[in-house]
Amino acid sequence: MSTPRILTIMGSGETTPTMARVHRALIERLGPKPVRRSCSTPRMDFRERRRDHRPHVEYFRTTVGAPFGVASFRSADADALTRETALVRIREARLVFTGPGSPSYALRQWAGSEIPRLLAEKLASGGAVTMASAAALTLGRYTIPVYEIYKVGEAPRWLPGWIC
Repeated sequence: MSTPRILTIMGSGETTPTMARVHRALIERLGPKPVRRSCSTPRMDFRERRRDHRPHVEYFRTTVGAPFGVASFRSADADALTRETALVRIREARLVFTGPGSPSYALRQWAGSEIPRLLAEKLASGGAVTMASAAALTLGRYTIPVYEIYKVGEAPRWLPGWIC
C-alpha cells in the first residue's frame, strides 16, 4: 500500500483540543502504526519565547496521542549539524507540521535551504504536510509580512510566497 499524499492547510487554533480529531485523522490516513515520525519544521518566529517546541510536543503526545519529534531549523545560518539533523528528520517523517510565527521570517530562513524541496517531495511521493497559521500564509504566490505590519507599523505590502 502506498502512502497517501496529504496537504492540510489550517487557519489558526492548530493546537486546540477541537483540532486533535483532525490531527488523529491525518495520522490514521498515513497507514499502519506507528507513524515513523511526526515532526515540526522550525518555529517561524523571531521572538525567543515562541521558539520553545515543548507545548507542541506535549499537545501531540497527550491530546493527539502521537509522538512528535522536532526538526529545529531556526536559522539558515545554524551550524551544519543542526541543519542536517533537521533536514534528515523532515525527510524521514511521514507527517510534517509547521505553524505559528512569522511568514516573512520563515520564507527568509527557508530561502536557499532544502526545506521547500523536501516538503514538495513529501507531497509528491507520499506523506502529509500540515501548514497551519503563519505557515499557511507562506503557500501561494504572495504573502504578507504580518509582524512587520501589525507589530512594527510598516506599510502593508505583498511579499513573494512559496508556491508548493
